[in-house]
Amino acid sequence: MHHGNVYDVFVTYDTKDPWVSEWVLEKLRVKLEDEGEKALPLCLEERDWPPGTPLIDNLTHSIRYSRKTLFVLTKAYAKTGAFRLAMYLAHQRLLDENLDVIVVLMLEPVLQHSHFLRLRRRLCGESIVEWPRTAAAEPWFWQNLRNVVRVDNQMLSTSTYSQYFPCSQEGH
Repeated sequence: MHHGNVYDVFVTYDTKDPWVSEWVLEKLRVKLEDEGEKALPLCLEERDWPPGTPLIDNLTHSIRYSRKTLFVLTKAYAKTGAFRLAMYLAHQRLLDENLDVIVVLMLEPVLQHSHFLRLRRRLCGESIVEWPRTAAAEPWFWQNLRNVVRVDNQMLSTSTYSQYFPCSQEGH
């Protein structure tokens, strides 16, 4: 485990969407922190961020001191500056520390034509998980997500990935 981690996973999501907030706090948090054989301490903006601190400082701190950064993606969140900023900062860890910390959870089908996500699927496919369309698949989803956030991301080649880094900043 990387030294200096305060949290296992920083969860970034659309805090302005009450449904997403509730899903993260009532479902995701419970499944990752309270259940399973190893409780994972999460960093949650609505619970753990000191009020009045600038967004960039909170994001930088959360990403820097978490082993993984989990992006809970919805159509609305994918269009926000906060999402782009968090994705940029998480990429910086890949470039600065050679650590791939990104996990993408597709709560809704989004960014279907994103060059970044297509490339990511090819290089590190297990780091993209999709919320199942059927309730029957949910137990498998949670088990899979626990495994994904617990193990280090396996990249085919960081240098290959880094060449494509600018592509993730394209407008979608």
